[in-house]
Amino acid sequence: MRVQKREGFTLIELLVVIAIIAVLIALLLPAVQAAREAARRSQCVNNLKQFGLAMHNYHDTQGGFPIGRMGLGFKYPTTDPNRRTWAFGILPYLEQGTLYNAINSSLSFYVAQQTTALKTAVATFHCPSDPQSFTIEVPTTANARYEGNYLVNWGSTHYGQDQAPSNAPAASWPNPFTGPLGTVSFTGAPFTGNLSRNIAYFTDGTSNTLLLAEVIVCIDAGSQYDVRGDVYNDDIPCTMFMAYTPPNSTIPDQNGKYCAWPQGLNPKCINGTPAFVAARSFHSGGVNALLGDGSVKFFKSSISVNTWRALSSPNGGEVIDASSF
Repeated sequence: MRVQKREGFTLIELLVVIAIIAVLIALLLPAVQAAREAARRSQCVNNLKQFGLAMHNYHDTQGGFPIGRMGLGFKYPTTDPNRRTWAFGILPYLEQGTLYNAINSSLSFYVAQQTTALKTAVATFHCPSDPQSFTIEVPTTANARYEGNYLVNWGSTHYGQDQAPSNAPAASWPNPFTGPLGTVSFTGAPFTGNLSRNIAYFTDGTSNTLLLAEVIVCIDAGSQYDVRGDVYNDDIPCTMFMAYTPPNSTIPDQNGKYCAWPQGLNPKCINGTPAFVAARSFHSGGVNALLGDGSVKFFKSSISVNTWRALSSPNGGEVIDASSF
């Protein structure tokens, strides 16, 4: 009888096959991750476009863009406990009319009656590239709120800009402002306290002026709060970014008294005033931002800080070369 030998892989052949598969996975995985990030970034761009439509619909209906913030310190009015930001007023124009109607405008957002509304996640406020995007500020308290990745442009200097809170000395809110990147004078901003700006204010042109940009949502560290991205909060500096530092700046944000870094993926920050917060994102190399004409552009982290500041001003009179951003 003939004995039939059974063919099979040798150990060396098996190891070679495994090595080839490992190389293929190593080559394909970055491509898959890049494709996923491209999809996330596309969704982020779409979110900003939705904000652009909402802002302009609000402008057409109300005669101007939303008030940047009102309440504590800005006397709107002094007897009213309400503390509101642009994020409240824009909700009906983001197809969130039911959520807007659930907010009791006669009460402060700190009270428990507002919990349902402020704990409701609105996808348009969240960039899918940010792993902390759906973060609830102060989650253990009754007044917990969802944060957001898109903040309004507060100008080229700091939080105090042209309206210092009534309970702070003028020296704490200087203009011009001198910080780690030199001295800068405030030359206007699309959003501010207690005022609504209209398109007539944009003498530099809406296509040359930032409306909103991305930030990284921050999480708290125990009893220490980090309010960057707390879009419903009017305090320092929750609902706005400043162009004093460029996108994804290596310079720490100066975050009033609400710095909880290091914690999670929070960007670097220090406690101190005047407060300024940079536009930041988890996209490689820059941030998405909405311009006043409704267009969305990707701005590289390497953009000249002077160009970035010029883009933050609606009426600074700067000449901006489109090839510089």
